[in-house]
Amino acid sequence: MFPIFFSILVLIALLSICTNIAMRIRLTKRESSRDKFVWWRRGADEVDSTYEELFPASYLPRLNRIVFWLVLASALAVLLAYLR
Repeated sequence: MFPIFFSILVLIALLSICTNIAMRIRLTKRESSRDKFVWWRRGADEVDSTYEELFPASYLPRLNRIVFWLVLASALAVLLAYLR
C-alpha cells in the first residue's frame, strides 16, 4: 500500500514541477532584457505572481498553488499511514 501512495505523491510533485517550469519558460520568452535567465533565479512565489499579472486568464498559477498544498497534504497522509 505504501508504494502506491508514494508513487501518487511523486506524480503529484512532478505535476507541480512541470507547471512551474512551463511558467518560467513563458516568462523567459516574454522577457525583453538581455538576461534571459532572470526567471530561473527567482522564487516560485514571485514567478506565480508575475505570471498571474502578465497572463490573467491562465490557470497555471492557481494549479501550481493547489498542487503544492496537495503534495503537502498527501505527504502528511502517507506519513500518518506509515506510522500507524
